[in-house]
Amino acid sequence: MRIEFKIPGKAVAKQSFRYTRDGRKYTDKEVKGYANWVRLCFERAYPGHLPSMFFEKPLKVHIQAFLEIPKSYSKTKRVKCLLGEIRPTVKPDTDNISKNIKDALNGIAYPDDKQVVSETIEKFYDDSAYTIVIIEDIQ
Repeated sequence: MRIEFKIPGKAVAKQSFRYTRDGRKYTDKEVKGYANWVRLCFERAYPGHLPSMFFEKPLKVHIQAFLEIPKSYSKTKRVKCLLGEIRPTVKPDTDNISKNIKDALNGIAYPDDKQVVSETIEKFYDDSAYTIVIIEDIQ
């Protein structure tokens, strides 16, 4: 089985916990908000999906994060970005993007992200920011 969906907007990387002055830890609002957005995008694309469809199956996840081309880039450089000749080497880091998305999909797309045995994460430039997520069971 294969699932593919799009998350409009800039990808937000998972960050370490932050701490209040009195020592309590918390998750940044932007990180939580993005995780909720990922869940909503998935639920809109696959209403009624049961995570049990992937019960105890090894999974492969492919994530393509498209970052917006900087406004300061020349027309020539913009074209190279769109052709994939120039790729983003800026934050957010690919591993942190993956972590946030996989955690957000826990219990919604699949029972547990421990089932992910293979993953690829790539960053590209495009005119607008969005992320494509593909989840497949490995036969």
